[in-house]
Amino acid sequence: MLRFSFLLAAAPLAAAPLHVVSVETVQPICPAFVREDFNPVLGLKVEVGGEEGVLELEEIELGFGGTTRLKDIASFEVRAGGADPGAEPGAVIAGDRKAGERQRVAPKHRLERGTHWFWISPKIREDASLDGVVDASVFGVKAGGKTHQTPVSSPPGAQRIGYAVRLPGDDGSKSYRIPGLARTKGGALLAVYDIRYDHAGDLPANIDVGVSRSTDEGQSWEKMRVAIDMGNDPEHGHDGVGDPAIAVDPKTGRIWIAALWSHGNRGWNGSGPGMSPEETGQLVLVHSDDEGKSWSKPENITGQTKDPAWRLFFNGPGAGIVLRDGTIVFAAQYRAADGKPWSTLIRSKDGGKTWETGSGVKSDTTEAQVVELADGSIMINCRDNRGGARTIAVSKDLGETWELHATDRKALREPVCMGSLLARDEALWFSNPDSVKARDRMTLKQSKDQGVTWPEETQWLYDSRGGFGYSCLAPLDQGRVGVIYEGKGSLYFLRLP
Repeated sequence: MLRFSFLLAAAPLAAAPLHVVSVETVQPICPAFVREDFNPVLGLKVEVGGEEGVLELEEIELGFGGTTRLKDIASFEVRAGGADPGAEPGAVIAGDRKAGERQRVAPKHRLERGTHWFWISPKIREDASLDGVVDASVFGVKAGGKTHQTPVSSPPGAQRIGYAVRLPGDDGSKSYRIPGLARTKGGALLAVYDIRYDHAGDLPANIDVGVSRSTDEGQSWEKMRVAIDMGNDPEHGHDGVGDPAIAVDPKTGRIWIAALWSHGNRGWNGSGPGMSPEETGQLVLVHSDDEGKSWSKPENITGQTKDPAWRLFFNGPGAGIVLRDGTIVFAAQYRAADGKPWSTLIRSKDGGKTWETGSGVKSDTTEAQVVELADGSIMINCRDNRGGARTIAVSKDLGETWELHATDRKALREPVCMGSLLARDEALWFSNPDSVKARDRMTLKQSKDQGVTWPEETQWLYDSRGGFGYSCLAPLDQGRVGVIYEGKGSLYFLRLP
């Protein structure tokens, strides 16, 4: 007897329709800046599952409760993007010319399977107070006819309002870098920086030193002035000047800027032994006696400060200091004959007429900053090319000799980057990217024991995004601290309590 059996094919399972799996909000530390087009104060993450059909993001319910003054927000946008708020933003999907405590926008944005990121970005009015904050919330989203509430996935927090002092494209320059900041005897704030006209790269290039001036604690900034322009010798291709540092004499009111002049290819890699501009980079100074409104012609002090065997010698960017006895001090750096870099300092005991150079602190250290400690000694805080942590040393003889500090290569981590050091009211303040991996997590730290400890409770993350990482601190009134720091070709200012 023959038997037959048949295997019937199972009917295919119907593919699940596209649907929202989860909705959450994220709030990195991203200040909102006057003049900046993209201020990602709050992130919205929408996870979509399923395979079939069409799913549309129909509505977002959001609000700006927690903002100091709602009128500080001129308008806002919702922009598509990725998980990194520091990345280039995507398309605008919604927005409104008025920000309220609670409102709805209708993006009509198509959602595919996967993860979708959106960023709430307010535009800040020019007259918004830099002591104010902006906050945002997303209460829910509607997609496919269903409303999904947004649970709070990160601690709610407001973003500080700041000022974009320089943005790519301002005054025809593609990039701005290497900020310094100082407060004048008359109370003005002066920000100095590289005007990198053609690109964001270092010397040799078409670079001048620019100055921005504020007479209201950074609330507004005057039109940019050019403090140092070394011209352009067509035979050599470039006469760029950059990496500025600024110092203010509190007694005379004179303001100094030190910078590196590259005549042709005389930057970090092209500079060699010798003393002439055709051989090696030059250290130049300018000064102002009218609160930074005008600047003197450049004075070349290379002959006073450089060893002819060194391949390069110039200042450390950021800010110099004037000691209690009137000595002007700038951090400095040199490349020895073997090419190894060393941090050091230069000093003038006669009001800037003559200059001397200290000894090297440690090899493989470069961009440094100095402060005068309570006992009159000088602390130097150096970028260390070994990575991981800062080199810190102290001198009791104006940089003739150095003793490594107890916190050397221990207390202050870094990803190999410039950092800023400020002494004020018997405390030290330090700013840099608080990371060993990347130039992100811009953080202000305070030490109340002359740099022996930097407690976590006196540390403030002020911008979590990645950027170029340089920063500079200056004292403000009412016990506040001002910081200017780099985005990506932009320079941002914050007023911190």
